[in-house]
Order: sequence, then C-alpha cells, then structure tokens
Amino acid sequence: MNWTELRDLLARSPKPPVVGLHTSIQPRRDNGHGWPPASVVSTSTRFAYRPPHDWFLDHGNGDISLDVREPDEGPRAEDAPHGLEFGAQFPWDLAPEPARLITPVPGPALTEATSQGEPTAVRHEGRDAWAVTLTTPSVPHPLYVAVDARTGVLLAAEVKEAGYREELSELEFPGELPDSRFQWSDAMAEVEEAHQHRRDELAAHYREKALPVPAFWPGGRGHFEPHVFDGDLATGVLAIDLYNDGAPQETPAMAVLIRQQVDTAPFEPGWVADPQAFVHRWRDGNWQWTLALWGQPLSPEHLERVKGSMPEG
Repeated sequence: MNWTELRDLLARSPKPPVVGLHTSIQPRRDNGHGWPPASVVSTSTRFAYRPPHDWFLDHGNGDISLDVREPDEGPRAEDAPHGLEFGAQFPWDLAPEPARLITPVPGPALTEATSQGEPTAVRHEGRDAWAVTLTTPSVPHPLYVAVDARTGVLLAAEVKEAGYREELSELEFPGELPDSRFQWSDAMAEVEEAHQHRRDELAAHYREKALPVPAFWPGGRGHFEPHVFDGDLATGVLAIDLYNDGAPQETPAMAVLIRQQVDTAPFEPGWVADPQAFVHRWRDGNWQWTLALWGQPLSPEHLERVKGSMPEG
C-alpha cells in the first residue's frame, strides 16, 4: 500500500451507512501574544449517516439536528463534497463534523499532499487501518491521518503541533439504516421540551432576582443588557448574554458570562464553542466562570477589574 493507493481508497464511493461518535479538539484563539492563556474546545457528536445525504446528529444537551432528503428532491449547492479542508486561519476557522471524515472525495488537503513515508498498518479503535503522515500546503505542520482499511472512511486527522484532532470511534456499519433513524421522534421532542422547560424556569427565576454580572465593564455598563439564555436551576449552571449592538467599537462585540460548578466539564452553548471566540476562565470560592468574547479579548487589567466587581455568592 502506497499513498496513491490509499488516496484512491479514500475516494471510494459511495461510502456505506455508518453510525458512531465524532470527537474533536481545537485550540482556542488568542490575540497573537498568548492572551488569553491557551485552552481548547472539545466537541462530541453521535451521528448516523445514510448515503448520499441523510444525517442524524446528536450534539448533547438536547441539541439534535436532522438533514434528510426526499427521494425526488434535486441536488443542492451544498451537496458538493468538500472533504477534509483547512482554511487560512487554521486551526480556528473550521467546524469539525463527521461529514469532514466520511466523504466520497479526499478534498484539497489530501489531493495536494505528499507522504513522508509509506502508509503503515495499524489498529484504530479496534479497526484495521492504514496510517500515514503527510505534508500538505493546506496546513503548516505535518498532517497525520488514519484510514479504515475496509471502507476508506477517514478515522482520524491530526496536526499535533497545532493542537488539532478529529476522529471517529464506536463505529458500526449496519448495511442499511431505516427511515425511522432519520425521523423526528417523541423521544427527541421530549428531550427538546425538557431543555426548553429548564430555560423557561431559569428565565422566570431571574425575573425576580438580580443576575450575577460584573459592576465594571469596559466602555461602561450602559451598552449591555444582561439576560439569561440557558442553564439549569438544579445545578446552578447559568449562561448570561451580555450582548448589545450599541457596544463601543474598542470593546468586545459580543459577550457571554457562564457560571457552573467547580470541576465540571465546560458548558459552552451556542457560539461560545467556536474556537474563534476569546475565552477567559477563573474560579471564586463557589463557582468556575467563563467569559466568552467576540471580536477581542479583555486586557489583563480589565479582566481583573471585571472579576473584582463580581457580586459575592
């Protein structure tokens, strides 16, 4: 097996129906000078794929999406396969998803690549695979990939120097997937309704109670109007949107403040999970806090003033 043969295996089409788990790790953006300090974004999505275009995605926390085509529906512009692509602002400006790895074409990052050695036979998550390290114009460091030996599915892609990795695990290839796998169900509706009920309870609770927001904000507090948009009264998780379109140009364009229990996995709803968002984290005696910002981070001095102006408790 050489790299040309392995690339042909990646291009084998159509891919079979598959279910499994897609995970990814990306570094958070900084200001180019190591600020805010290094942190990562981790995502985990359970999926089911039925070629050519049907997807079920469960991102957790009641966030489920379906993309299903009717048999007589014509092609869409977005149907053109893209494969594993990396933008000019890699490793921030890509949205990891299983479709990047389960694809009928290798994509530019792989078609333009040259191998640093012959592919080697490996085991990946219990499956026979071929692994190779590549040089490609798409990324500034070596790209490691692992390819399923039977199906040509891309099992992993990693650029260690950039702190980026995507992979598939817990894979099953059932041969066929029923229509019911791609239909909205009562169970999905119940999960969505429970999530909405938690948010409604939280919003009602804080209509009668002051939100834990800082007394200091760069540019003044007059240009943001905090409101709750997610969380859980039972655990104390609270996500507060600080965004207002009147924000001064020299201050962050959007901001979300998140409170959660100490030593719990980061709660990062919505655009907070975008690695292009700047994120500050700290702890007080009771909680761990996340402040996610769009446009620019707070300076160290402003961050300390924000933290120092937070209400106690």
